[in-house]
Amino acid sequence: MLRKSIMVLAAASLGACTTTGPEPKDYTAINTEAPRSILVVPVVNHSNEVDAANLFLTTLAVPLSERGYYVFPTNASRQLMEAEGLGDAGLVHGTETSRLASVFGADAVLYVEVLKWESGYNVLSSDTTTAMLYTLKSGKTNEVLWQDEQEYVHSFSANTGNIFADLIANAVSAAIDSTRSDFTPVAMGANITVLTPAGSGLPFGPYAPSTTENAKLFPSSGTGKISDASQEAISAPGVGAPE
Repeated sequence: MLRKSIMVLAAASLGACTTTGPEPKDYTAINTEAPRSILVVPVVNHSNEVDAANLFLTTLAVPLSERGYYVFPTNASRQLMEAEGLGDAGLVHGTETSRLASVFGADAVLYVEVLKWESGYNVLSSDTTTAMLYTLKSGKTNEVLWQDEQEYVHSFSANTGNIFADLIANAVSAAIDSTRSDFTPVAMGANITVLTPAGSGLPFGPYAPSTTENAKLFPSSGTGKISDASQEAISAPGVGAPE
């Protein structure tokens, strides 16, 4: 059921992005490199939610695999990096990409930074707003292949028609969410929002049936635009920052 929900949301997001929107990215670099495998490194957390990084990391392998890439097991990869003296996420993001890739034989490395994680509550609803920065770099050349920054809002609203029942339900939901710090549904939604849109998301990998659609959905336009980010990533200083 969970897998089916992800696919439905991805399809909806893909369809929504056929309308007029921001200028599409230029996919020349990633289409030329054509990575087959991705190493996901520990997530850097800039928010006040202490569990954000580890829990966000656990949600990345599935959508990337469904996108058509081989993804190295995240827990085993993290343990191996720790054995190599790379136990701190910030240190990992500052390490040369080709060094990380060579340890695993990865074609590309994905870096994710959680920029914001805030929970809100009012009478009718409760929600969590998060902002993420994703950077994919070549394991061969250290070049940034793709980058995206998005803000995502996940709502935990109850609407039964009974305002008093909804008030209680939303208060309980907000309390549970804040105490359990269950980032999973929010992180999954955020991943879909970032990875799937045509013109800005991540192209299909070689193991996806839809890889033949890349030329149309993720074209090599030659504009040189590879990022929608408003700030620099630790792993890619100078890329995506305002001019």
